[in-house]
Amino acid sequence: MGRFEFVTHRVGSEYDTSKDLFPELTGKEFYKTTGFKEIAMIYGDTEQSYRKTAELINRIRYQEQGGTPYRTLQENTEKEVSNVIDYLEEKTRRILEKHGFGEDGVYNGSNPEYARNEPVTLDEDKIRDAAEKCIACDIREEALENPVCYEHPENTTNVSIDDVNVKRQEESRQKGVRSEERKLKYVHNTIAHVSNEEGAYTLNGYGIRTVLCYLIAFVFNNGLIGNRLQFFTDGHTTLNDTILKCFNWFKNIGIILDWYHLEKKCKEQLSMALKGRIVRNETLERLLPLLWNGLTDKAIALLEGMNPSQIKNESVLEKLVQYLHRNKPYIPCYAIRKHLGLRNSSNIGEKMNDLVVSERQKHNGMSWYKPGSVALASLTALKRN
Repeated sequence: MGRFEFVTHRVGSEYDTSKDLFPELTGKEFYKTTGFKEIAMIYGDTEQSYRKTAELINRIRYQEQGGTPYRTLQENTEKEVSNVIDYLEEKTRRILEKHGFGEDGVYNGSNPEYARNEPVTLDEDKIRDAAEKCIACDIREEALENPVCYEHPENTTNVSIDDVNVKRQEESRQKGVRSEERKLKYVHNTIAHVSNEEGAYTLNGYGIRTVLCYLIAFVFNNGLIGNRLQFFTDGHTTLNDTILKCFNWFKNIGIILDWYHLEKKCKEQLSMALKGRIVRNETLERLLPLLWNGLTDKAIALLEGMNPSQIKNESVLEKLVQYLHRNKPYIPCYAIRKHLGLRNSSNIGEKMNDLVVSERQKHNGMSWYKPGSVALASLTALKRN
């Protein structure tokens, strides 16, 4: 189907029947039908470039000549999603205000229920039985003393949250300066994947604090405030600190360091810190089982007791030790959690990064400006939800 044209009646500037049904437009703008938005924006823009999407919809409507230009499609899409984002921000503001939060997202109330840190955990006998099956007897009791709790899935909302960056478009290009000589700048999208036994939802926004405000409103709006909020992160200091700051009013939360990122960090740092791959691999064979069993203190002691003759870069080794000290509260006994069927990873959050942002915005040569990148990511998240 192509474009529809209607005859309307107008008398001077006082009477115009078209305004009875449709809001007034300016210039040569067209009203977009639901079908157009679905094909062009939901199934088109989120999966391929604006240029290819414009070619597709113009071919469908037999308007390859004089059809919708791709720039117009891009502007229409960003405008449409901008309205969605404005609505989301306004609804978030109303929900937070209703529950005692200020405009800056800071909780000003005094509900004693929020200050209780009493998570519903799995049965102690079940935890010990799992430990007997997967932990060696000589370290079992120490592993069971790990303070990170074993939350009950029925009373837990899992949140995987992470940033994903795309190249930022330059406002103006400097003549005579090659692209590789210019310092790259990025647009930051924050993706949060929220899930429990009833379902899952994806939140997207510009910056960690914005998305955490969305998350707080989402928790209240869906009656999840009685659940434990279990965050899974990559261990980035800024991310963890922002989570704890935004939720300082709510004590029934926890952060778990994703095992993949912990393992990756150890491998990368030891490659730079130790002399040769043989020493590095031997150290990893002793270090990773300790961390997998939640014995962070023993892992730190192992690194601090390294033979100086095996160390290539002491400052890098010290950084790894500090990293483990800093993240000790977030390192559980991964072995027991795995045996109990509990999550150890933020991989679903990483996957959402790929599906919501990277697949569409991280191709070679692509660069974006902030409103365009956030709008397209928000549209993709809306489609997935």
